[in-house]
Amino acid sequence: MFKVIVERPRWGASHASSPKLKRTKDRTLKHIGHKRHAFESAPYTKSLNENLAPLVRFLRSRRGQPWDSVFSEICERLDTGSTVKMHVREHLEDFVLTRISIGRHGEWMFEGEVLGAHGMWFRRREFFVDPDDGILKDYALLAKRLPAANRKSAGGRA
Repeated sequence: MFKVIVERPRWGASHASSPKLKRTKDRTLKHIGHKRHAFESAPYTKSLNENLAPLVRFLRSRRGQPWDSVFSEICERLDTGSTVKMHVREHLEDFVLTRISIGRHGEWMFEGEVLGAHGMWFRRREFFVDPDDGILKDYALLAKRLPAANRKSAGGRA
């Protein structure tokens, strides 16, 4: 999984033309720095091209399993000894809503906010960990699994 995720080239090469003054828009310039030239003449900047689809496929294949065992398997393959592997592990939060807590009125909360209260939803993820049983599930099931307390304005900033 690691090699598939990491080994992908950056997109966007050789954006700006040569920084010769005769090619600049302002003919009165006598000197222009490389950063300024690149900013003015490049239509877009270079960016990292992360291929995280194998991580999503792995998570999809582990739906219905306890999150602790899924996370243990990920940690086994992507140890913290490598900066790149650690970075891939940090992307887990982009795909899995893991820290759902149960409030004092029985409502499900994420980072102090009641899930689903007053149309308040968070960044779309593909999976969530059910706080009742700790199982990795599809995010599409979250709305169906929310308790009745989430439909009231209890807890958080609802």
